[in-house]
Amino acid sequence: MNLSWRSVLVSGMGVLTDGYNLYSISLSIYIIKNFITMNNISEGVLIAGSYFGAAIAALIFGFLSDFEGRKRMYGIDVTLMSLGAIFQAVSFNYLELFLSRLLLGMGIGADYVLSPVIVAENAESKNRGKMMVITFAVMWGLGAVLAAFVDQMGMILGLPPSILWRVVLGFGAIPAISVIIARRKITETLLFLSKIKPLKKEIERLNREFKINLSVNLDRTPFVERLKASAPFIVVASILWLLYDIYSSTFAIYGPITIAYNLGLTPITFTYVAQFFAGIPGQLICIYLIDKIGRKMLIVVGYAGVALWLIMYSLLLIDPRVFGLSITNTESLTGKAAMLGFSFYMLNYLFSAIGPASIIGSAMVTPELVPTKIRGTGQAISVAVDRLSAATVISAFPSLVKIMGLGPMVGIYAFIALSSSLITLFLIPETKQRELDLIRSVKS
Repeated sequence: MNLSWRSVLVSGMGVLTDGYNLYSISLSIYIIKNFITMNNISEGVLIAGSYFGAAIAALIFGFLSDFEGRKRMYGIDVTLMSLGAIFQAVSFNYLELFLSRLLLGMGIGADYVLSPVIVAENAESKNRGKMMVITFAVMWGLGAVLAAFVDQMGMILGLPPSILWRVVLGFGAIPAISVIIARRKITETLLFLSKIKPLKKEIERLNREFKINLSVNLDRTPFVERLKASAPFIVVASILWLLYDIYSSTFAIYGPITIAYNLGLTPITFTYVAQFFAGIPGQLICIYLIDKIGRKMLIVVGYAGVALWLIMYSLLLIDPRVFGLSITNTESLTGKAAMLGFSFYMLNYLFSAIGPASIIGSAMVTPELVPTKIRGTGQAISVAVDRLSAATVISAFPSLVKIMGLGPMVGIYAFIALSSSLITLFLIPETKQRELDLIRSVKS
């Protein structure tokens, strides 16, 4: 196995853990509320706890990785995820569960910085996009499916609700534990060794294991200068990511309950259908096209599709008469209305997977736009901004839905998708098949 694919495998298992842990809470929260008292606000804060932890850890790990190396930080992230998942399973009150999710989030935040940087810095430019989509979009989706499967198996086995939610949340430690040792044994990335710190033992190991003769060309520009020069890219990439997560995270976390209920589906059925009939097909299209037609086109077209179908879904929820349906209660769609709503949601999900979910959601934008010397820090800033913004929206979502209704909220997400499409079109340079440290000079 060559270095690029080894990076994909080792990083991908951590991302699968991310997907599992972030999605499993959405399948369990309705059970947890029967055993731990919480209102709409405390429920939102609990679910957002992992996002707060992620923002803190991202800044710490990202900055350190630019000076100490990617390898030295790797493995700590999945260790934190493992501990957080285990502590969730043995929590007996709100505070314990919140702190467990905070710790879990710290591992996820560190992983959201380190994994995309490592895969990007080890991949060849001709297939870097494909490898990053496989590592993140595909593996995250499989993590969500695994969470639904564990929940389903627990029900089939007849586990009482008081045990089921602990098993579902605690199981997230297993995929994380499986890659701790593998991550500690990886080599340092090619670009870090060639541009920042040419460690002799690591270079010799690359030559011995992968027959790579690495040429060293140190970047002697001061760190602060690189950071200042890249600030516009970091800002735009951060805005793009936070807008994506404001839209996607609430759907990922509350979709299996709020939207599935509205469509007359169980959360588990909703998860399977969404992933296998929209998420994975969209990801496969993205994998095939991303290194051929580029990132920009897929994001712009994908977001345009998302905006269109979310507007349609929003109109259905607000006034079904637009579609010739006479329904007074849109909180529980049935018959033709349910099928129509389900179709709109699935088409939104498909277009998202073709572009924004697979590219922006794969944390690809910042690592491809900033140079090696500050790549960890740049990614850390993007992750921290994104996680804090998403946490705020997630915390408020239950209350906002109660006040505004699901229809207007979906309409707001449609506007976010359209805005993100325009930002990508005018402010993000194309990065397909370009060497990472040369992309910053690209103007179109």
